[in-house]
Amino acid sequence: MATIDIGKAMKNPATTFGAPEAVEAAAGLTHEQKHAVLLQWKDQLQQLMAAADENMPGPETASGANADCLRRIVDALSRLDPPHGR
Repeated sequence: MATIDIGKAMKNPATTFGAPEAVEAAAGLTHEQKHAVLLQWKDQLQQLMAAADENMPGPETASGANADCLRRIVDALSRLDPPHGR
């Protein structure tokens, strides 16, 4: 991936990166940008999952896939910001 449009990445991280691990590996982003993109992606997935729980599914409603992606985002965030005291 050449130059990353951070604005586009923040609007739709899934389309820009495809996988949370790709955000971690992105050489064109600072640590803070990676963290922000992953948090945005996490928030978007949580909103999609809440809507699905309320029987308001959106266009991308594979809840199992969303749950797996959410887990991978949380894992990526923990690798970017490991807990203190280790």
